[in-house]
Amino acid sequence: MSTFDQGLIAQIKARLRIEDVIGRHVELRPSGTRLVAPCPFHQETKPSFSVNPEGGFYYCFGCQASGDIIEFYRAINGLEFGEAVEALAREAGLEVRKRPEYRAPGEISRSECLDMHALAAVFYKEMLGRGPGKTAREYIEARGLASGIVDRFCLGWAPAAWNELRDHLRGRGFSEILAEKAGLVSKSAKGSYYDRFRERLIFPIMNLSAQTVAFGGRSLGDGDGPKYLNSSETPIYTKGEHLYGLYQARRAMSHSKSVLLTEGYVDVLSLHQFGFENSCGVLGTALTPEQVHRLSGLVGQVDLVFDGDNAGRKAALRSAEMILAQGLKCRVLCLPDGEDVDSVLQKNGRESLLELSSQAADGLDYCLRQLSANHSPKDVLNWAVGFMSRLGKLDWKSFYLPKLAAGLGLSETELRRTLEEKGPGTATSVPARLEQCKPSQLDRNLLAFAVRFPEYHGQLHELGLGEALATERGKIFWKKIFGVSPHEVLNRMDQGEKQFYVQCQMRTDVTVDDGRSEWDEVQDFLRQTCQRRELESLNFGLRKARQSGDFQEELRLLALIQAKTQC
Repeated sequence: MSTFDQGLIAQIKARLRIEDVIGRHVELRPSGTRLVAPCPFHQETKPSFSVNPEGGFYYCFGCQASGDIIEFYRAINGLEFGEAVEALAREAGLEVRKRPEYRAPGEISRSECLDMHALAAVFYKEMLGRGPGKTAREYIEARGLASGIVDRFCLGWAPAAWNELRDHLRGRGFSEILAEKAGLVSKSAKGSYYDRFRERLIFPIMNLSAQTVAFGGRSLGDGDGPKYLNSSETPIYTKGEHLYGLYQARRAMSHSKSVLLTEGYVDVLSLHQFGFENSCGVLGTALTPEQVHRLSGLVGQVDLVFDGDNAGRKAALRSAEMILAQGLKCRVLCLPDGEDVDSVLQKNGRESLLELSSQAADGLDYCLRQLSANHSPKDVLNWAVGFMSRLGKLDWKSFYLPKLAAGLGLSETELRRTLEEKGPGTATSVPARLEQCKPSQLDRNLLAFAVRFPEYHGQLHELGLGEALATERGKIFWKKIFGVSPHEVLNRMDQGEKQFYVQCQMRTDVTVDDGRSEWDEVQDFLRQTCQRRELESLNFGLRKARQSGDFQEELRLLALIQAKTQC
């Protein structure tokens, strides 16, 4: 994969002002040394969104959105990081240089794969408008899809002939071998090459840069193949990572902070046609953690709109559990038995789905209701244990424990006891939680001081802050900020670190006098911690000296310990 030359991001930040970029989307007003506005990422009237022009970052005290100019541009436009960098670099008049990607002999490069998919997408689209595409055009008309939707999603037609795309690509300089590696043609047992998609309505699958990376095809003929056929894995497409319609939905998703997630290609098209533009779909298989993670970069809420049959309800159950386990809000729109999204919209219009949305079930409530209706109490409790064990963060477990207890008809104490018996580590008793949180909370307090008062970095380093931090994550964070310019520091951080850093920086209730007062406490703590570590080391050496019978070393260490304790 291509990577950007070092220094490009720094050049972008030097040429573009964060307040100018953000000011295109909200009206910023001065408030002390900062600029404030209603947050563009969630609905509000009061200005909880704050921009620090000097530091080059923003923070929302309402939804906790935070980051630098790159992150804002990425989030507001629904882009991936690299896409945001390229767009801002062009705006800043900078040349985007990438290190060339490596390709092993006989392999296909990403750029070749993308080029062939672009050619194939145009080929299929042209075929849809020609004579052989009549079958597909009639199907599209029968499904009630408007021409604008067909164009927006670049639908196409794969003709029935065995080698039209193969020959088309060969005429553009791409061999059969490369076309096979790109997943566009297949190789028979006899060694001949033929088109993978034949006599199918084609649904291009795009990444967030509007590049076609794969295809889905619905059979409209009488062949023996599957009703739906998707691309195989290639250098540009991994099954279970992409979502159909995500590119078309990205802006609406970024603004609404929610997504309508459905199953079928036509369901996605119908949702967009009826004005639900924050809609996308899973691709052929069950929802995956990778797809949920991709959605989490754009939205905070996922509304599931699966078919109203037994298979759809099972898929909604699995998907809701996965979504909740990754910290997103989830709701389930319960369609009538035997209906899918497209049929509901075509029969009853947009208002019918809006009504179903207003009655949507909370994701956790839906899971418990479905499980209770179809499984024994023992199975439901086992599911609850598994669900709690899969939650990624301790505070999520604390959040869901009372909700689970209420849904199961148990007290929190009873559920906690059950979780402890069935799955060690899944319960969240208050003493255990506090005990677990102590090291990380200690690190947060120390690092918050370091972020707010960088003038003390040198003294913090000399007093051994790096060694005093209790968690590995805390130590890594300190290394990222120590001695680094505020304009560069965010480039080194992951999203969680950025949020913590910006949150600390945006505190307006901290004065210079507060810094001096906190510094007295911090340096006392660090000195005591350093002394405690030295005593622990000396006592360890003393035990070893006694075990080995080294009397002289024992006396030396005892003298050092006595001197330390008298200080």
